Amino acid sequence: MRPAGSLADAALSLVRETVDKPIVDHSLRSFFFARLTAQQQGLLTEAAYDEDLLFAAAVMHDLGLGTLATGRARFEVEGADLAAGLLAEHGVPDG
Repeated sequence: MRPAGSLADAALSLVRETVDKPIVDHSLRSFFFARLTAQQQGLLTEAAYDEDLLFAAAVMHDLGLGTLATGRARFEVEGADLAAGLLAEHGVPDG
């Protein structure tokens, strides 16, 4: 099950609208694997663990392969910039 916060919803919506379905599916699997790893390491109850943020990061990690990327920089850089914009819109501090 995925988080249902506004950041998670916005990240998934953006990815579904701009990236091919196989990449969306890969990104969702990345979240589930990351969550499973956190669970196995006993981190789910840690104060620093933010499931919405983990979900957003995992889901948007290949955003630079989607239609919003201009191709002016490497896809990793463009994707990171696009993700940073969405995170800022949701009040996530940088750094």
